[in-house]
Amino acid sequence: MSTYKKTPALTGPSNAQMVGLSLIELMVALAIGSFLIAGAVYVYVESRKNYTVNETLARMQENARYAMTTLEPDVRLANHWGMTNNPQMIIGAVGNTPLNLSGYANAQNCGNGFAIDLRRPIDGINQDGYAGNPVPCAATGSGGGTRRTTADTVIVRRADETPGVAAANTLQLYTTRQGGSSQLFVDGTVPGPIVVDPVFGPHAEVRNLVVRAYYVTNGSSVAGQPSLRRRNLVGGPGAGNPQFIDEEIMPGVEDVQVQFGIDLGADDDGNGAPDDRDLNGLPDRYNGIATRYVNPGDPALDGALVVAVRVWVRLRAEAPEPGFQDDKTYEYADVSYTPAGNDRRFRRMLVSRTIQIRNTVSLQT
Repeated sequence: MSTYKKTPALTGPSNAQMVGLSLIELMVALAIGSFLIAGAVYVYVESRKNYTVNETLARMQENARYAMTTLEPDVRLANHWGMTNNPQMIIGAVGNTPLNLSGYANAQNCGNGFAIDLRRPIDGINQDGYAGNPVPCAATGSGGGTRRTTADTVIVRRADETPGVAAANTLQLYTTRQGGSSQLFVDGTVPGPIVVDPVFGPHAEVRNLVVRAYYVTNGSSVAGQPSLRRRNLVGGPGAGNPQFIDEEIMPGVEDVQVQFGIDLGADDDGNGAPDDRDLNGLPDRYNGIATRYVNPGDPALDGALVVAVRVWVRLRAEAPEPGFQDDKTYEYADVSYTPAGNDRRFRRMLVSRTIQIRNTVSLQT
């Protein structure tokens, strides 16, 4: 007798096995997931913001270095005249039979005698100028907008670093070891011989005259940005040369301030005042130490020797930063500046440097 074996029917999972997530568990999971996503988004946004801020600061630091490395060599070499160290003995300079520039009108477009006034190799104009000494080269530069009257103007006069050759329509200096024979000329005709001693080398050289005025304008090649600019004396072939051309140095510079470290003269007899034994109103000797720092135009500059220059440069970021407010008060030189209005949305950086002038006169007669 055959036996029939019943095959068990297929059955699904039990009720216990079919239990899923409860609504509370699902909400907890969603909450945790949302929290993690929000945290990731927050970290990303903050990282991006920090990256942008660091990039802005790095760009301003780079711009500050460039501005300073442009200014510093010029200032450091002020009062460099080749083979003579006393600009007041150079024939053709203001105060010593000034060179006739009547045929070179563009050489005077920063003011009559401005280019050949070698009495102050390093000079400046305090903000909007002062009585008897208005701001030179105040004409608007190409693309530079209007000059910022709250910024100082820094003026440097010197000879070129290396000797050159005579060239027509160029303001040049014939400089000799006998200081009284040194002379300015502009027509390409050297005023004296160039003698080269086989042992001591040349007794005279020709060097181009370097005259530059640094200032700040409200505009630049970058829309909406202020800039550091300069008027630079150039020469060469062509009618109207030599002349002052306008050059942009660095967009983003919104202020430059300068103070001069002055040596009032040596007090060798210890009476508390600079020695003036010949009673000519000037110190007998300078010691090359800055007694104090003064602003351009300070009366203390008369009869003093400038041996150092302190320069401040304030830079502004290229674009306003959402959510940022610059409430800081910047106090330096004779400036106290607190951003207002839309200017508060820009990040800023203030840098300074004290520059020692290499070429100073140790004796005054």
